[in-house]
Amino acid sequence: MVVRLWKDGFTVNDEEFRSYSIPKNQDFLDSIKRGELPAEWGSRAEEEELEISVEDLTEENYVPRKKAFHPFSGRGYRLGSVAPRVVVRSPSVQEDGESPPIPMVTLDHALPVTSLQIWLADGRRLVQRFNLSHRITDVHDFVARCQRRCPPFVLTTSVPIRELGDKELSLEEANLSNAVIVQRPLDTQSPFGHS
Repeated sequence: MVVRLWKDGFTVNDEEFRSYSIPKNQDFLDSIKRGELPAEWGSRAEEEELEISVEDLTEENYVPRKKAFHPFSGRGYRLGSVAPRVVVRSPSVQEDGESPPIPMVTLDHALPVTSLQIWLADGRRLVQRFNLSHRITDVHDFVARCQRRCPPFVLTTSVPIRELGDKELSLEEANLSNAVIVQRPLDTQSPFGHS
């Protein structure tokens, strides 16, 4: 979390500008000055580790940044699937009873962390966090544990398609930071689920 202090107010992570004159905002800053976690971040801190840095820009007036243009903000679907079910890895994941629970991945928060988007062969999409020091074999094991029946498969990148055959490479060595990984069954006779 980056708190930038301007001449007339402050911003948190470049979100909306907050004036010093509003008491709620002043309470927020007082908490940070005392070295305490602001009350509004309490629930967020229970879910993830927060690192807070404060930048002193009090010599400058706040100037809003132009918002980035995002031409497409819809949902994507994998070809060959009518409407895949999206499963996001979080402490409050709702399980439907059909799929096994999403296994936990032990993270070392002192090391760099990345999120991988994993498309399973059954059409589900998972987003899971790994350390960059985890190996491809750890991702392979995670994918296998996410399914009740798991026939032999390989993992590939999405585009361009690159098979992740060297399972001893770390995610960093394989250049898989924030990558999209696809589970592909080894039975290539029916490539898109059609017989």
